[in-house]
Amino acid sequence: MKDIRNNAVWAFLGGSVLLASCDKNDTGSLEGPVPQGTFTTSARSVGLTTEVTFTAAPTNDAFLYQWEFGDGANGAPSVGKGQTVTHVYSKGGTFQTQLIMAGRGGTGFSEKKPVVIPSTLNLVKQYLTGGSARTWKLDNTVDAPIVVGPDDDHPTQYFAGGPAGSLPPCQADDEFTFTTANVYSYDAKAQTLVAGASCAAPRTASTPFTLGAATGAGVGQLTLATAGSFIGITDAPDLIYRILDIDDQHMTLRAGSSTASVVFTMKLMVK
Repeated sequence: MKDIRNNAVWAFLGGSVLLASCDKNDTGSLEGPVPQGTFTTSARSVGLTTEVTFTAAPTNDAFLYQWEFGDGANGAPSVGKGQTVTHVYSKGGTFQTQLIMAGRGGTGFSEKKPVVIPSTLNLVKQYLTGGSARTWKLDNTVDAPIVVGPDDDHPTQYFAGGPAGSLPPCQADDEFTFTTANVYSYDAKAQTLVAGASCAAPRTASTPFTLGAATGAGVGQLTLATAGSFIGITDAPDLIYRILDIDDQHMTLRAGSSTASVVFTMKLMVK
């Protein structure tokens, strides 16, 4: 069985191996120890994906390195080449990874190592809460901080948004805090902007929330537990807010479920 696997790997890499090993004095034989080695990994979040760098421990017995990343689709292998490679995982899970080394003595295989990749929802919550508690504000520095439409297909049909700086002060200073304990807090500061564009008494409050998969557009869905709670605007159609996209500093949030008769799309930034 080992010989079969070795032959398969050499068939994949064979041309490059032979070219790399030849010089004018080469007799064409492949002799020497079978390469043995291991590798290290380091990971970082890039948006809602995870980028993992694999580094093989150097060995004089190998001159080609191939990687199996473990996340191939429909049975197809997911592979890379080089002593150091970077691979982007777009989905969460535990993936068995392996280093394959080619040398003059044949093909060597490292032990398989599990690489644990967080799910998209875990990444969303990490960005949302900052790993503990994170405060967001409406982004009044960009054009169209809030747009309104009848549904996901026409999110700006009712209102295409104003220019940067167009939010009323009593709305622009609002703060929205989310914690890893699944508590959302709204701090209105001095006043709350009520539907109809009038500043009124502050409606500061807190409520539990749940975070799950989005129904319709979005990478996650927030559902507030307390009736009358809201994020950004007081006339949201329901207690459902879909996170369309999010990173460490910015979030696009849509108030209204996929079946709501009106949706409000808001741009937020970390305080």
